[in-house]
Amino acid sequence: MKHIKFQRALFFTYVLVSFLVLMIFAIFFYQYMSKLLIERELSSLSALNASFASQTDAVIKDIDLTSANINYSSLMQSKLDEDHEPDLSYDNLSELADLFVTINGSDIKADQINFYSLEGKMARVGMITSMTTVTISELPWFNDTLLLGGKKMIGRPYATDTYSKSAKYSEWFISLYRAYSNQYGQIVGAIETVKRCKSVFKSIISYQKGTKTDPASVYVFDEEGVLLFPYDWDSEQKEAAHIYYTQALQQNSFLSGSGSFHNHNTQTKEYFCFEHSAYTNWTYISVQPKKVILRPLHRLIYMTLLAFFILLAAAVYLSYHFSGILIRPIRHLKHIIQRIELNTLGEERTDNYNTTFIELEELYQAFQNMNDKLKISMNDLLESKQQEFRAVNLALQSQANPHFYYNTLSSIIVLSENGQNEDVIRLCRNLTQIMRYITDGQTTVTTLGEEIEHVKKYLYCIKIRYQSSLNYTLDIAPEILEIPIPKLLIQPLVENAIKYGTDCTPPWSLSITGKKYHDKWQIDITDSGNGFSEEALLRVSRNIAAASENSGMPKLHINGLGIVNVYLRWKFYAKESMIFQYGNTPEGHGFYSVGQQFTAGGSDPV
Repeated sequence: MKHIKFQRALFFTYVLVSFLVLMIFAIFFYQYMSKLLIERELSSLSALNASFASQTDAVIKDIDLTSANINYSSLMQSKLDEDHEPDLSYDNLSELADLFVTINGSDIKADQINFYSLEGKMARVGMITSMTTVTISELPWFNDTLLLGGKKMIGRPYATDTYSKSAKYSEWFISLYRAYSNQYGQIVGAIETVKRCKSVFKSIISYQKGTKTDPASVYVFDEEGVLLFPYDWDSEQKEAAHIYYTQALQQNSFLSGSGSFHNHNTQTKEYFCFEHSAYTNWTYISVQPKKVILRPLHRLIYMTLLAFFILLAAAVYLSYHFSGILIRPIRHLKHIIQRIELNTLGEERTDNYNTTFIELEELYQAFQNMNDKLKISMNDLLESKQQEFRAVNLALQSQANPHFYYNTLSSIIVLSENGQNEDVIRLCRNLTQIMRYITDGQTTVTTLGEEIEHVKKYLYCIKIRYQSSLNYTLDIAPEILEIPIPKLLIQPLVENAIKYGTDCTPPWSLSITGKKYHDKWQIDITDSGNGFSEEALLRVSRNIAAASENSGMPKLHINGLGIVNVYLRWKFYAKESMIFQYGNTPEGHGFYSVGQQFTAGGSDPV
């Protein structure tokens, strides 16, 4: 397995995890905020359209009201009607002007009022006050106005210098036309009330000038789809803007609505809202590109990314710092274990090595305690004469295998380098508890439940090393967990099963079952290896026989004669009620069985 430095692994882990979390968050956040911003923008555009329509209608209504008041004024009819014909003589202009001004009001609803007779006479009052003649046939609106019979007709914006006293520039106007009827109900002329376009569309112009950044584009179309606002555009620009009217017509609702489309002229997606005025039959359309709507979101994402990279830089620094603090004591302890030998037990001291983490401190302390107690046990082993005492200490010695701790600590280092800090902590905690269990010399007897818990911790450490290559199952009946047994009765057999059950191609399996029968309880340990050879079975049988015949324990090395050790201690404890078996299953796998016969009552061991 190729190893990489812990700091580097932690760095890439932080980067990858942070990037994935950021991307997932950014996607959901972007979708949610995009929807929210678009909904708010459409709501704002809809309110704008309603406001534009209302204010523009109010201006048109004013000039319409002026036109209607002139048409229905009895005074007006008395001034103009003479022999069923309007009197538009120059002498009558002054009185007519006063009357128009009075009807127009002090707020000057119409900038210009023009009255036309059927004979082509024209009276003008307002920006220009005069009496003149026109050619009726040259007025495109005249006949259509007469056909409406007194109803209003709103014209389209037009540019003229007629009302400019200097006649040096043209100005844009909108006219409202209405047929004029005399007191006998006969149509004898037409009334034209004129308003500057900048006054008619004042609300729209004020909005666009008053909005400092990214105002919406506003368009006004008449019932035939002709662009009224902006009124000063050329034909090419008006043709390009007609696409918005087409999009509005495609909506289900004619009065108001919203939508979006890809504008091929601007090569961008645009959102629009429209509002139809029943009074003027004009359609108000407000348009805003998607990129403008989402611009605040894009800025927020930019700031978020900037903050992310700043935090990432901080995380990288902390990861290197943290990993160094974590890895140094583990490497130090690993080197101590690599140097340790039986004749140097207790000489390596770790008491004064300070670590930041409590678990590592406990691991150091537990190792030192184990080292010290192991040295004492070794000395006592050489001096002790009692078989049980020597057996117990030999079992402790066999468990104090530096290779097990070396492999476990190596696993801790690999986990740390992979950034699995939670697994490191758990593994350290388990290893600490294993050491405490093994090195606790205060008692040599425990319960089957406590022994099984020790086995679980041991298997956890082994599982970390072998990963998916090793699988194990534990099925222990609850009713046997309180049965007293010598400490380290089951674990050495599990260790043996793993040691010799992994001499074949993985994956390997290990089964540990414990049951209570009517006359006994029994623990069965079965591996998936190739089983005992005939030579191995013969050797174990000879060693057990030799150890049973001698008054003392044979000289054993670390990890040596584990089965014999367990057999002698269990025989010393259980005596005639002992159950101890080993061999091969019918399938050819190795097995161990440890148990005890019950008394005649079936409740207590013999």
